Amino acid sequence: MRTKTILPLVGLLALVALPALAKPYRMMVTRTTETVRTSNLEGQLRYQGFFHTDFDQSEPYHQLNLGLRFGILDNLEANVGLELLALGMPGITPLQFGFGDIPVGLQWTVFKSTPFAIGLYGRGTLPTGPSNVDFINPALSDGTWDYEASVLAELRPSRDLRFMVNVGWLGHGVRDREGIPFDVPDAFQAQLGAAYNLDRWTLVGLEVLGRFYLDPRITPVWSDNANQVEIMPVIRREMWPGLVLEAVAGIAVTPDLWNMYQFRALLGATYEFDLAKGPDLPTRKQLQERNQTRSKTSTQKNRKK
Repeated sequence: MRTKTILPLVGLLALVALPALAKPYRMMVTRTTETVRTSNLEGQLRYQGFFHTDFDQSEPYHQLNLGLRFGILDNLEANVGLELLALGMPGITPLQFGFGDIPVGLQWTVFKSTPFAIGLYGRGTLPTGPSNVDFINPALSDGTWDYEASVLAELRPSRDLRFMVNVGWLGHGVRDREGIPFDVPDAFQAQLGAAYNLDRWTLVGLEVLGRFYLDPRITPVWSDNANQVEIMPVIRREMWPGLVLEAVAGIAVTPDLWNMYQFRALLGATYEFDLAKGPDLPTRKQLQERNQTRSKTSTQKNRKK
């Protein structure tokens, strides 16, 4: 094969690989079809709180989630989460801490090509959280046996631009409320996401999350809140190889969700590494070289403009 033929082929393969390897590549809520690489482990630490513009009316619970994703095979990953709940508002009411539910999931990328990919995601939730706190949204740790079955699709028009769609079913169990059980209704869920990599280290995106319960009474307290739609602008920044910081401000759109909270804050970090090698923190020299590369990239972009 001649060199003139090989070079375009190498360039094409690089273009195909870039969307999958671009860091960061995840969204906050919408699932991408990309899975953790084989034998890699990704640790995730996220906080979320639910607020009103009138701070005194904010929901008095906060959630801290420690998640792990493990690449079992090519295009197959397992994930598990451990949640810590804090009930109360700092400075207003005392905080009470407790464990939340434990979600265990499996994701499989069924088909993947350059412009399009399809995946399946299934999750079961162990009810280790409190089931007697009536104001907790069923989407959080509410102490019930839950499951999720979703289809994932992803469209990649270019190396930096991606569109994601998740469509699924949420099954919810019965809350044990000391002799007064409450059967949480099941729900249909749809998530849309658009992500754009500004450069190799920065991702911006927009997500739309919708949940539609089969009954308007979703908890003993929330009796007319079945239709929940939320818009979430996203920014993720890789600080050094494998470590990504992320921030989101979710904005409630529908009145059913607006009554529960007007916006929520999500802050987090993820770190992915090869289990065989272990975590590899960068040296000062590597950080300096990385900063120099970023400066050169910014200079080149400004010159083009």
